[in-house]
Amino acid sequence: MFLTGTWRHPQFDYLVANPDALARHRETGEWIVVEVKTSRSFWDDVPPAYRAQVVHYMDVMGCSRAVIVAVAGWQWEERWVELDEFERDVQRSAASRFWDHLAQVVQPEWDGSRATYEAQRQLNPFIEDDEVDLGDTGRKLVRLQAKFDDAEKALMKAKSEVLGLMGSARHGVVDGVRVTSRQARGNGTPWLVIKKGSK
Repeated sequence: MFLTGTWRHPQFDYLVANPDALARHRETGEWIVVEVKTSRSFWDDVPPAYRAQVVHYMDVMGCSRAVIVAVAGWQWEERWVELDEFERDVQRSAASRFWDHLAQVVQPEWDGSRATYEAQRQLNPFIEDDEVDLGDTGRKLVRLQAKFDDAEKALMKAKSEVLGLMGSARHGVVDGVRVTSRQARGNGTPWLVIKKGSK
């Protein structure tokens, strides 16, 4: 296994990768991307963001396989990812559009992502003693905040009820499918984790 640094795609110079390590197959000589992760949550499958990351790295490095090793929910995980050409092309296309927007100084759409919010915070770092009429957008924000507060309270109530039902069990199931788990660090107090995409 070899430690690595920053690599650039041989054809698309805006595509770069920083894999944690590279491994070479003893028999075939094939290079394999190695990515190391830690996660508080248990894995049923490779989290989509981690899969997207290693697909991108395989694209840049010209590899066809990657392995993600992790401690997830205090369990050892070793997950292999094979390069899917369609998935690679979709990601490369998205990266190309993003790069074009940067080059043309195109403001990102209001997509609801934290990344867009954080980028908007950086655009105006100074505060002036002034007022701006927010109109309908401001009214929408106030309504959404009220709904969020109500939803957050309802969610906390449901989480408390679920913890009461689970008792000392590690997992909670609905129709035979795990939807929650109780996790803790060392001897600390357990907290509730809700599986993403659960219905």
